[in-house]
Amino acid sequence: MGRITVIVPAYNCEKWIGRCLDSILCQTYQDFDILVINDGSKDGTGKILVEYAKKYPKKIKYVEQENIGVAKTRNKAIKMAEGKYVAFVDCDDFVDKDYLEKLLPDGEDIVLGGYKRPNSKGKIIKEVKLDNASFARFVVPAPWAKIYSKDFLINNKIEFLDNNIGEDVYFNLIAMLSTEKIRITNYVGYNWYFNEGSVSNTKQKSFKNLDVMKLLNDSYDELQKRDLIEKNYQELELFYYRYLVWFLLFSSKGASLREIKNKERELFDWLEERFPDYKKNKLLKGNLPGEIKSTRQVYKTFGVLSKLHLGDKSVWLYSKM
Repeated sequence: MGRITVIVPAYNCEKWIGRCLDSILCQTYQDFDILVINDGSKDGTGKILVEYAKKYPKKIKYVEQENIGVAKTRNKAIKMAEGKYVAFVDCDDFVDKDYLEKLLPDGEDIVLGGYKRPNSKGKIIKEVKLDNASFARFVVPAPWAKIYSKDFLINNKIEFLDNNIGEDVYFNLIAMLSTEKIRITNYVGYNWYFNEGSVSNTKQKSFKNLDVMKLLNDSYDELQKRDLIEKNYQELELFYYRYLVWFLLFSSKGASLREIKNKERELFDWLEERFPDYKKNKLLKGNLPGEIKSTRQVYKTFGVLSKLHLGDKSVWLYSKM
């Protein structure tokens, strides 16, 4: 099979899966195969995938399974992949034609780039281009917009967390801190489709249904077990702070001010217990290389409001927007 295995987990994506596969099939770099796994779709996704697999038997390996979720599906796919490298593409997204060529590793364990957010009219509503700086590793926690060495993932037992939030955050935190063989590029060739009809593109579900504490505890414990915290302390301190602010802002829909206040206290008690001086983080205070300017200001503003005991009120107001 190909040098790169492109992993595409598919679930109820009959509207977009054709565009996704077409964008991969027309790559300028052709030494690849596609492993697409239908994770128990209930719409016409399976029928479309069967047709693609028949039409491109040398390129596409098609697997059907009962629904087990994206984390377990990706973990299964990594082990099944026959390529030296693996890339992940979500079934409703697509890639530019030079995507694999630009991100092809040359001895690195991970190569990463940025992304664009096109809407249904083709308009790019957001573009994230990475700086060549250390913290840029953590700016895009998703597994896409990257290519990984399969042996690196297998040998280091790097897997997605089976959880209803942050399965990819867990995966990338461990991956990015487990190797120094990383190349950061300013290439932007991944298209993270913005579906105006999907609530998940603006706000997450209510945090009442999201087990963020499992993500926090499991990721921290695993990093500690691998002895990766002390030597990456400043960056991890900032990463967790950023993630908690993001979680509050984007997962507070429908929550009362009291619920937000209680959740904020729970999250930041967790952070303070493990990173007691996080408010003095030097990276947060500076103009952090690799950070996205628009989001940097969000985190700094939240920090100021928190010191004034207005963090929960600002989140509550944001949730009403």
